[in-house]
Amino acid sequence: MPISFDTTGFRQLDQNTWQHANGDQAVLTYFGLVPDLPAGLDDLPKLRHDLAVIHGEAGCLVEAHVVQLGGAPALLRIVKLPLPNQPNGQVFTCSFTIPKERSSAVLQLVAAERGMTGAREAVLAAELGFENWVRQHPYAPELQGVLPFHAGDDPRHDPRFPDHPLSRVRAWAHHVVRTAQVDPGFASLPPFRPQPPPSPVEPGQRLVTALPSLPVRDFVGLRIGEQTTYWRTTDATLGEMLGRGLMGRSPLADTRFRDMLMIDVETGDAMIPDRFTTNGQMTAHSTRLQQVTLAEANAALSDDDVMDAFKWAGRKCGEAAERGEFLSLEPIENDGEQADPHVLLAVQPHEGQQVVIAQFSPPPAGGPLAGSASRSAPATPESVEGIGVIAGLAVNEWRSHPLNMAITYRRPAG
Repeated sequence: MPISFDTTGFRQLDQNTWQHANGDQAVLTYFGLVPDLPAGLDDLPKLRHDLAVIHGEAGCLVEAHVVQLGGAPALLRIVKLPLPNQPNGQVFTCSFTIPKERSSAVLQLVAAERGMTGAREAVLAAELGFENWVRQHPYAPELQGVLPFHAGDDPRHDPRFPDHPLSRVRAWAHHVVRTAQVDPGFASLPPFRPQPPPSPVEPGQRLVTALPSLPVRDFVGLRIGEQTTYWRTTDATLGEMLGRGLMGRSPLADTRFRDMLMIDVETGDAMIPDRFTTNGQMTAHSTRLQQVTLAEANAALSDDDVMDAFKWAGRKCGEAAERGEFLSLEPIENDGEQADPHVLLAVQPHEGQQVVIAQFSPPPAGGPLAGSASRSAPATPESVEGIGVIAGLAVNEWRSHPLNMAITYRRPAG
């Protein structure tokens, strides 16, 4: 791993996961992909704004800074989220991301409230006044997130509440900045640079909305209206953006969304809109697709290509968890409320550790998953990939081609 850190007080659970005596969990992850950041580290105002919007969909970005980690520029962010499947309480994550041109390394600490929750907030709200409690988000004043940005999260209050998970992740962050080391070879890699805006659409082109399938090697299905067509990509643009939460989204229902693009079906010219604006202006990325038949795509694909596609889905599940989302792998024609068959994929805390979960509806009737309503395991890079493979076993049971399957983003209701 490119990052090494002080593990004093932690017990190693596996190659990339450590658990502290207080229950907090540290995870090291390497991504061999272009980083999914909405801006570069040299554009901190845009980076903060767009990250606030992203994390506001499931919780709240508490703070974000560019710091030096072992001599390498890194993004430090602290995020709060509601405790999954609990009526009260919050979980706080602190992460260091070192983004490079085509890869990134992430060190993250997850700290959840336990026992009686909300004590810090109750005490401080009474002292500071409820009328002064909720504040505009400093990075995105227009934002109305799932969790509020409030006065109680100010670091000045941490010494009074040293056992609160926010105080713990901040203290850990300060220690990591002082003590962490970064592999010199990784630190010297070319830095991450956001893609430039595309050339404009040609006058007279007629673009229609298309919702993509699970990508398999350089093939993708597109749901256009009531029809699914199949296409081969001619460059890496679409593959590098799918599943990262940065493409424009099409809502299917209140808590269900899919990536979307705009395509001229006659020429294959396509525009991939960014999900967030730059200086108030919508930007997009251009690419070109070549239409094929499902039989042509199928003939060009190997079993390993299909396996890699489901591993990709598992990794996207892990990345979605960092945004407070989970995924549904389902037939591409399921374009409204959730319907069967589908597999829900999620990474979430459970009893002091992160676990990866696949829930099947309906449970497979045959094969190695016969009768299973769900499968789960401690979250590691291997198990996160593996949960996608397990989802692929369910898809095989449904006798559905992977190019007829789609990834849908899900947000926790409420």
